[in-house]
Amino acid sequence: MTGTSLPTAPDAADFRALAAGSPWRFTTVHLTHRRQGSGGATAEGGPVEAWLDRARHRVVVRTAEGVEVAEGAPYGGVVSGADAGQSRSGAGVVLRPDGLVARRPEDWHLDHGDPMWRDYRWTAMLDPVELCHGVQLSDVTATVLRGRATWAATCRPLVGDGEDWAGGYVPRCGCCPLLDSPAARIYEYGPEDPTLTDSLATVYRVHLDVATGIVVDLTPLDGTEGVSLTNELHDVDDLLVPPQ
Repeated sequence: MTGTSLPTAPDAADFRALAAGSPWRFTTVHLTHRRQGSGGATAEGGPVEAWLDRARHRVVVRTAEGVEVAEGAPYGGVVSGADAGQSRSGAGVVLRPDGLVARRPEDWHLDHGDPMWRDYRWTAMLDPVELCHGVQLSDVTATVLRGRATWAATCRPLVGDGEDWAGGYVPRCGCCPLLDSPAARIYEYGPEDPTLTDSLATVYRVHLDVATGIVVDLTPLDGTEGVSLTNELHDVDDLLVPPQ
């Protein structure tokens, strides 16, 4: 469901629609992932290579230590290929004329995301729906990164109001948010969290791959504490040949 007439000059609404659409934009991907900062597992282990098959709900990751396999929705056990595929079949999703997502259905599997490697930031980068709400977007541009079309935006996660922090940034998992920031830590731990310091990043530059919706570059623009990551996409919707 990639559409054929995407905007050439995307705005914030377009960026959010792309961020919401990953489950319907690809089935398989082969990528190399790199991460730095804020305790990410790959910060110490170097780049990893991954093969994700959404139809089988399975990801194979090759690290310097060996090959790891994860299956099923995170913390939910193994999900059958039929059940996983049904979540992305289009039932309940509302699309814009250009093929981007106007409204996602409420679905347990979509909420939990793709098979998780190491932490929930992995699933968030593959399906970055958490960028759609409670994040102020600016400077949205169409660009090319590592030979692939991307949309980039400056993303500032917002602190919500009231006891439930309504209107603020709500990460898929508060302990490993895509946008590590005061907003994320206040949501997860409260305003008295001792890790809330001036060194935390408050704004990020995020690049989404247009064909897949995957985060392919995440860079903090301020602070000295913040997550940065890249994903180099090698093959999309091709036959996967992961290592055994």
